[in-house]
Amino acid sequence: MVRHTLGVFVLVLGIAVATPGQTSADLGAKYRQITSYKVRPDTVMTPRYAQGGQVCEMIVEKRAKTDKDIIFGSSFAEKEWKGVVDELVPPSERGKDVTELLNTTVDGGFITADYTYENVRIRVQGVTRPKPGPAVLITITWRKRTCA
Repeated sequence: MVRHTLGVFVLVLGIAVATPGQTSADLGAKYRQITSYKVRPDTVMTPRYAQGGQVCEMIVEKRAKTDKDIIFGSSFAEKEWKGVVDELVPPSERGKDVTELLNTTVDGGFITADYTYENVRIRVQGVTRPKPGPAVLITITWRKRTCA
């Protein structure tokens, strides 16, 4: 019995040693690499770019895991997401506010509000259950730039 257990242990150890860890090159060969920016300690912005290299879209989201905690149901309070948006796309860059009166839609358990300006559209998405809550995801899209 001891010989059998020792044999299984050696086999498992051999497989573990022979299996290399994933490297940056391994992941790069399998997946497309993207770049994100930490705009707050718990907030990440991931840009997409137009053909000429200018930003055409930004996705802003809270990190569910920070250096210290795991935050379940992480979301933005209104003041918080507006502050991040003002930093990323100041009002002077947005152009004139042309948001329609009825800019919010509810679909199932999700709520979406679109704020439209001459140069950008800011889409704020959240959940409605158990009650309408804070923003979960913010998408900033430049209206006159097409993403590559």
